[in-house]
Amino acid sequence: RNMREQTERKHVIDFLFPLALLFVLTATSVALVVLASGTYSRQVQDSEDSFVSRTALSYVTEKIHQADEYGAVYAGAFDGQDAIVICQTYSEQTYMTYLYEYDGYLRELFIQDGVDAKASDGRRILASGSFSFEESQEGLFHLYCTNKDGSISDTYVSIKSTS
Repeated sequence: RNMREQTERKHVIDFLFPLALLFVLTATSVALVVLASGTYSRQVQDSEDSFVSRTALSYVTEKIHQADEYGAVYAGAFDGQDAIVICQTYSEQTYMTYLYEYDGYLRELFIQDGVDAKASDGRRILASGSFSFEESQEGLFHLYCTNKDGSISDTYVSIKSTS
């Protein structure tokens, strides 16, 4: 009988050890997947925020470069919002383009000079945490875009036709 008990015990250990090993490997795999997915999600969100801010800054930079004529681009205000103002003349009429942040969006409003409009009338360009700027010296704009996580992207835009 003693030999038979040892054989049965050996068979139980032969069964339990691989089962325990399988459980440990499965638990480790699940934990690894959960941790990796959390990291991946954070990196995707950071990448999306960075994309939005870079795109907003690129859009405004391109608009400024397209209108680069002496005196056509300046820092101003529109309906209580700080705005980059672009002044252009078409068919002897003066038109204004305002680039500003309102209600969580970078907005653009193209309107004939003298026509009344509100900040909410501007076309939504991109959802952004915040868009701001300063004209650090004549013809040099420092643009800022704050992401949802609070990080700031910025760039400088120089107007070549300042004099």
